[in-house]
Amino acid sequence: MRVLLVNDRSAAAGSGVEVHLGVLAAALEDAGDVVELFAGEVAHRGPRGVLDIWDPWARRDLRRMAAHFQPDVVHHHNVVRELSVSVLGVPAEAACVMSVHDVRLLTGAEGVRPPLAGRPLAAVKRAKGLLDRAVARRAVDVAVAHSHAIAEQVRALGFADVREAPPLASLPPAGLLRPPSSTREILYAGRLSPEKGVSVLLDAFARVSASGRRARLVIAGDGPDGDELRARAAGRADVEFAGMLGREELDARMARARAVVAPSLGAEGGPVVVVEAALAGRPTIVSDVPGAAELVVRHGNGIVVLPGDTVALADAIVQLLDDPARADRLGAAGRDAAVTRYSPAAAVAAVRAAYEDAIERRRRRMHARGVTASG
Repeated sequence: MRVLLVNDRSAAAGSGVEVHLGVLAAALEDAGDVVELFAGEVAHRGPRGVLDIWDPWARRDLRRMAAHFQPDVVHHHNVVRELSVSVLGVPAEAACVMSVHDVRLLTGAEGVRPPLAGRPLAAVKRAKGLLDRAVARRAVDVAVAHSHAIAEQVRALGFADVREAPPLASLPPAGLLRPPSSTREILYAGRLSPEKGVSVLLDAFARVSASGRRARLVIAGDGPDGDELRARAAGRADVEFAGMLGREELDARMARARAVVAPSLGAEGGPVVVVEAALAGRPTIVSDVPGAAELVVRHGNGIVVLPGDTVALADAIVQLLDDPARADRLGAAGRDAAVTRYSPAAAVAAVRAAYEDAIERRRRRMHARGVTASG
């Protein structure tokens, strides 16, 4: 197949969706497909932010690339912000697949802070969300969700065909891995934004340190809350902000973590970092939110806590610090489950099956339009 992958941000941007995008592209090529990316081509800044609603120039640019590449499938990922839903259904003859990675398409808003009634911006976001979902329902042949919980929400919105496929992550080099019990570092890797719960993690880790336990929190990543979070942790010897890490650096950090923490405050489509942690044999502490909790329960490799509960999060970290044997058992269980289900070679089969179904659905659509036109 000829597959065109479309995303707001470049595959080199470093967050979970972009990691997934890069691994997916490589896995498809390994399976014999021809892959092209349209990602990071457009950024709306200042007054151009209005184009988040509908960007005819992004639609034009994608049409031009598609005319040259001639894809069988156009696979959209996060496109509702920079590219806008204007790019869905382009070109008309190619199958249209969309992965729902987060709640933005489902709720019309980012993160967990609900729009406040009466605010003009909130009204715009609600209207944009309605437009996004209406366009996506009409244009998308197959929607792909990376957890059962998100798949059920997408079905409830009226999408015709919804498939579940695992999020993709790369296997870390085996030579890096060592038992979780050999280290006392706790790792957060992800975007530094309100919905990710990093402020809750800082408070929880302060409780861990105050209990006299020797440990270190490493926060990898960046985002809109980066400066505020770094200021809050200024002077704390138990916290390190590592910034954005390349693939090799992140693999190395993951391989020497006692546990990986994903303290999200809202639904996650299927967080790649949870899969990365499992593949690296790291126990994981996650919030009880759709997507993240489902993965950990399925792997049997971690602890689930209530979102925003500082005390519960601190207690979960303490449990894994105080019981190294348990940390090793959970890490091993996660790796055994993840290598079978989430390695690129295994996970890409579900995506390619969705492509094949989408191609058939698009073929029927085009045939029906041709019959109607001729009649």
